[in-house]
Amino acid sequence: MGTHRMGSSSLLRRSFAAALAVVATSAAPVGAATLTNLYSVTVAPDPAAADPREAALQAAMSRLLIRVTGSRNAPLEPALRPLLNEPDKYLSSYGDDRRGRALVGFSRGQVERVLTELGQPVWGPERPLTLLWVAIDDGAGGRALLGAGEANDCGTPIAPRMKEQLDAVREEIVTAADERGLPIAWPLLDLQDLNAVTCTDVWGGFEDGIVAASARYRADAVLIGKVRPGTFGNEVEWLFVQGGARQNLPVAGVRDAIDAAADRYAADLATVGNASLTLLTVNNVLTPSDYGRVVSYLERQSVLQSVDVESLDNGTLRLRVAARGDARVLERVLALGGVLRPAATASSLGSLAFEVIPDGTSQ
Repeated sequence: MGTHRMGSSSLLRRSFAAALAVVATSAAPVGAATLTNLYSVTVAPDPAAADPREAALQAAMSRLLIRVTGSRNAPLEPALRPLLNEPDKYLSSYGDDRRGRALVGFSRGQVERVLTELGQPVWGPERPLTLLWVAIDDGAGGRALLGAGEANDCGTPIAPRMKEQLDAVREEIVTAADERGLPIAWPLLDLQDLNAVTCTDVWGGFEDGIVAASARYRADAVLIGKVRPGTFGNEVEWLFVQGGARQNLPVAGVRDAIDAAADRYAADLATVGNASLTLLTVNNVLTPSDYGRVVSYLERQSVLQSVDVESLDNGTLRLRVAARGDARVLERVLALGGVLRPAATASSLGSLAFEVIPDGTSQ
């Protein structure tokens, strides 16, 4: 992204430079994640392919297009055939891991440029964080909660069969999240969590307590699931909670919740088309540190191609930015990172109004 230009007084320039030095040492906000490896794809080789390397490149490009456009049908999109037919044109690295899988890296700039030229959506690396609470029933009286470390046994020792089921469900979720480029988190299941949430809460769908306990993780959404063995595989129920909205997902399998969440996020956050100018007004910029946080945050956003500071007056910072997509998408993207939130004052055509979230607080 282009650097910001400041058409202000020399005093403001000195303050701004000091602010940038301050923010460079501050901790990054918790919540939405920036995927630094979004354009790096790992695929298993096809031993039956006439050209295993070419097959790996095409498989990696297919997966990349799903990640970056946000559409599960991207590999079937006729407009995207140029990328699928010649993936080597966009290659930045190629290698193998210890398991013999192909490690394929693509050029973000080249891929995004072609997608924009083709009028296809581009979903940048700044993505919502989803927290998962998943209860699993083994069908024999045992239940457990998946967490960031060892699963919680819900009072019944975890049998070997249950351990296999837990591992399989976790792997399916993690694989799906990787394929869609979706950041996920698991609860720690420490004393704080287990004093607030029980297996019964998750299994019984008592989501109010779960949502309250999830606040410490500052995730953008929460997925609450329960999995039990059925006649034809796992029977699964998922509840998706984002902001004040709660929705039971019509899904058939474990990974379907990840796909449904990714579809929803992409519909809200993917951009289409070339950059256009938008005026940003940011209120409550009261200190050099506030200024530094805001400008540093904006300069990290892939949706922005340039950031120009116009003025800072009585705590109101005005900037002109060149951004892909329309203003509604830009507003949702910029509200993800825990730095800015839409201001109470209404935005107008060609402009957006935000306010600074005090450092160290949640959205």
